[in-house]
Amino acid sequence: MEISFDHSYSGIWVLLALLAASGISFLLYFKNKENVSLSPIQKGVLAFLRFASLLLVFLFLLSPLMRKVKKIKQLPILAVALDNSLSVKPYTQTFEQLSKTIKDRFADDYQVEFWSFGEKTQSNGLISGNERRSDYGQMIKTLKSNYINKNIGALILVGDGIYNQGQNPVNFTSSLKFPVYSIGVGDTTLQADAAIRSVKTNKVAFLKNKFPIEMELKFSKLKNKMAYLDIENNGKPVYSSTIPIVSDDDFKLEFVNPEATQTGLQHYKIHIRPFGEELNVKNNDYEFVIQVLENKQRILMLSDGPHPDLGALRSSISELQNYETELVTGNDLPDSLRKYSLIVLNQLPSVKNVASKLLLKIKESRVPVLFLIGPNTLLEQFNTLDLGLKVASSTNTEEVQAVFDDNFSLFTLSNETKEFLATAPPLLSPFGNTEISPVLQNLAYQSIKNIRTSKSIMAFGNDKGRKVGFVVGEGLWRWRLFDFQNNGDHEAFNELTNKIVQYLSLKENEDNFNVNYPALFQETDNIELTAELYNDSYELVNAPDVNIRIKSDSLKEFAYTFDRIDNYYHLNVGNLQPGDYTFEAETQLGNQHFTEKGSFSIVKNEIELQNNQADFGLLYQLAQQTGGKFASIDNYGTLLDAINNNKQITVQQHQQTLLTEWINLKTLFFLLVLLLGIEWFFRKYWGIY
Repeated sequence: MEISFDHSYSGIWVLLALLAASGISFLLYFKNKENVSLSPIQKGVLAFLRFASLLLVFLFLLSPLMRKVKKIKQLPILAVALDNSLSVKPYTQTFEQLSKTIKDRFADDYQVEFWSFGEKTQSNGLISGNERRSDYGQMIKTLKSNYINKNIGALILVGDGIYNQGQNPVNFTSSLKFPVYSIGVGDTTLQADAAIRSVKTNKVAFLKNKFPIEMELKFSKLKNKMAYLDIENNGKPVYSSTIPIVSDDDFKLEFVNPEATQTGLQHYKIHIRPFGEELNVKNNDYEFVIQVLENKQRILMLSDGPHPDLGALRSSISELQNYETELVTGNDLPDSLRKYSLIVLNQLPSVKNVASKLLLKIKESRVPVLFLIGPNTLLEQFNTLDLGLKVASSTNTEEVQAVFDDNFSLFTLSNETKEFLATAPPLLSPFGNTEISPVLQNLAYQSIKNIRTSKSIMAFGNDKGRKVGFVVGEGLWRWRLFDFQNNGDHEAFNELTNKIVQYLSLKENEDNFNVNYPALFQETDNIELTAELYNDSYELVNAPDVNIRIKSDSLKEFAYTFDRIDNYYHLNVGNLQPGDYTFEAETQLGNQHFTEKGSFSIVKNEIELQNNQADFGLLYQLAQQTGGKFASIDNYGTLLDAINNNKQITVQQHQQTLLTEWINLKTLFFLLVLLLGIEWFFRKYWGIY
């Protein structure tokens, strides 16, 4: 315990306090003639009492601090994470017994904390075995962030090692500051099984157009057998094929391009016919839903004159049955733009054609726009449009190639197309930096002499309720010709063109009132919808209520009112049963009544049942890379012994310094009162008043 003063020259002030208290006490009792009747001993006692009380008062005025150092012991934390997914549900009682054993064994020497994880990681440690996904990576990240700057000794991870959501947990082990002791449950025996591991497809397709389906298939212990794959649309067969299985651990990647023949929400089911020796046939089926649109869409192309880039685009678009193009040169715009789903501007505004009225009319409309920017584009005028992309003004040009960004998420291109187009002849682009708004995403960056830059060559997004796209370069026709010269067809260029056109032409905000939602939900998803309401100036408002009625295919009806968030509306219905649903939302803005109708589907989520083979290899890898150990559930006792014998897991001690001002110490206050009281008593007793 130490005493310190929050003053410079504190020693001088303490000396002065001693002198002042001594002087006053001496003068009061030894120089005061009224105290002649007191003996020297009585004077000394009273003087000492007054000296002590005055010294305390003076020291209080100097604000001294009482410094006390407290030693604190912190037990190491033992975190226990239990897999709570469906694949380990048969082991819930085993988990409960294991939890009790761990708690009883380590409660005295560790701070034991239980966690459960599946789709989410929770700190309650309650086990039900009902989670429909397993996210080991998120669990590792959650525990890592939760125990920053804490004395965590180890993590005991109990599960089957099967993750089907999030990233590989091994990716996060390098930054862990504690060992992982993993306990494996489940059957690792390779059994005969045919499984549909994953399916990738579009969310939207157009009537009479083909759409891609990519399937990852896994066959185990079925060597030299023939698999039969069937695809149905609303119960009707649309595709069948046979797949030879060449090994006992065979992986297949299958591609199918069926034609969309009906509009609306279309249910598709992929099915692998079961083999007699299979124990798990739930992973032989996969269901998905896509939305098929029927409207034939019109695309308006505007240019100063004929251009080979527009010719290349028109040739690709002509192969899409639901689109037709119209080329207009000069400033002769149609009377109404509402009939068009997309407007393509080729190097407009240009040096020869500022096109101010044309651009103003296009900007006032809500029609999506694709800008093809080249050497003839008048960049000063283009930048004033403020549609999300600005290009530094320059009369010079440079040759650039495309480097595609894997983080682009507005639509998908195959890896083959991206790799091929990255080698295509360069485009002629204005020399200068590009600046894009946060509402846009870069599909590709400019590469100059094989050096990737931060300048955009293709960008897309939604700006103020209108979809916009930009291609910063002239020479797309060379890409189409290059595709044919190398591949004998135009599939790569057509894929790029079709994805751009389909994304831009699919209008999301063509009315004042719009409800946004995905066409497909998993049964574990919260059903969330958002809505936007615009006034006639196209400003977001959310003053009036938005009500919605949702009806299931079993004719059950649910009524809700949207919540207001900022300028938008949001609704979280929670979970609903699998099936098809329709809805009708309505609102009133002034004298205008708006309604919006739509439909969505909820499909079953049985991904946890698609793979029943435990992955102890993953659990072993997690333990090995963090300095821990792995054991099966039958031998977990040896693992608990290893934790007890780990000398690196220790009790941490740290010191806590407590500073207290004297004036806040009640003991000193009562001491002062006691000194003054005793002095007063003796003065009265010895006859001094």
